[in-house]
Amino acid sequence: MIKRISILAAAFVPAIGAQAADVVYTPPVVEDVVIVEQPGFTWTGFYLGAAFGYHWTQANANTYRLVDNSFDFDNWVGGAFFGYNYQLSNDVVVGVEGEVDYFGNSDDQSVQVIISGAPEPAVGKFERGWAGSLRGRLGYAMDRTLIYATAGGEVASGKVVGSTALYSLDTGEQAILGWTIGAGIEHAFNDNLFGRIEYRYSDFPKYDKSFSWDPNFSMDASQSVVKVGLGYKF
Repeated sequence: MIKRISILAAAFVPAIGAQAADVVYTPPVVEDVVIVEQPGFTWTGFYLGAAFGYHWTQANANTYRLVDNSFDFDNWVGGAFFGYNYQLSNDVVVGVEGEVDYFGNSDDQSVQVIISGAPEPAVGKFERGWAGSLRGRLGYAMDRTLIYATAGGEVASGKVVGSTALYSLDTGEQAILGWTIGAGIEHAFNDNLFGRIEYRYSDFPKYDKSFSWDPNFSMDASQSVVKVGLGYKF
């Protein structure tokens, strides 16, 4: 009996070994993992937008025809802006921007004018109109938020008007050159749309103009402007 079991065992062992030899382990195929790095947000590019806000203007009409030559007023302002930014590798942003605005005017105010040598009651005002600026910009980007300073030249239109019961005074619209400086903050809501808030101060030095009623007339002005805007970056 033992001899028969030994013979059966001897017959099965080679068969088991042959089956084991037929089993070949094949490791699973691991595909290469490709990591695609998404580009970060950049402020580089052309942009345009619209802005609306409020201005505080102080103007002087320097003429002997007015007893009080100062006009202080405030009103709305609105316009459009356009420009180009370039973001450096250290997140500093440099750019140039142009802007065109229209300013709301003041109401008539009581003034005294000198027509025949003596002061006479009248009404008058300093009327604002359009303005435009071309400025450089320098800022620092914190991902989608940009803090910047801006400065450049500005040209604005304005005129002085006044009238009594018998006479009137009108300088006509004059273009005045000046400078402007300010700062602001912008935030990109997505890759294209961004909002901003900006403050600027502008100064328009003395502007001389000769009129028949005063050959030595001059005017100067300054203003503060706060605006919020919405822009699109290409």
